[in-house]
Amino acid sequence: MNELIQGLDGPRTAQQELFYDLEDAAAVIGWSVMELATLAANGNTSSDTMALQKICALLKAQQEKIVAYAGEVKRQRINRSEVIG
Repeated sequence: MNELIQGLDGPRTAQQELFYDLEDAAAVIGWSVMELATLAANGNTSSDTMALQKICALLKAQQEKIVAYAGEVKRQRINRSEVIG
């Protein structure tokens, strides 16, 4: 098994960087939605609750887009040839 694992820690390609960056962004957004939903459930005023629910809906929509983009990167429908930054 050790020989199978050797060499897996090398540099990522630009394509891999893009995929992992998109997945990371989607995960952070997902976590934020969960935290904001909890705050909305415990909101003091209905206007606070409504505002937090709207933010959650907007973030969830963006998360779904990013997950879709990551899927396209994985399927090679979106391609990055070099690492930016």
